[in-house]
Amino acid sequence: MDNNRFKESQNFDNLESNKANNPNLDTNPNQLAKDYAADMRSKNQEATHEGFMNHGKNTCPPDDWSNKQKEYDDAWKRNAEQVSGDDE
Repeated sequence: MDNNRFKESQNFDNLESNKANNPNLDTNPNQLAKDYAADMRSKNQEATHEGFMNHGKNTCPPDDWSNKQKEYDDAWKRNAEQVSGDDE
């Protein structure tokens, strides 16, 4: 008897289903920065670096945050440069 079976949601052959079941599996920090800024604008609130980093920390698995923190910080800086370039 094989007790070492994966659940279907853990099947490595079923990547598209896995991504659909776990949206944080394939996050793009640049898109998250844009979405965060747009969400804050829609709420008439200021998008801040600290707020975005907290948002990123909450969307990222806890054990993965230390690896992705610089990625999110860089995405914030790139997005802030694009926004300031659009305002000119």
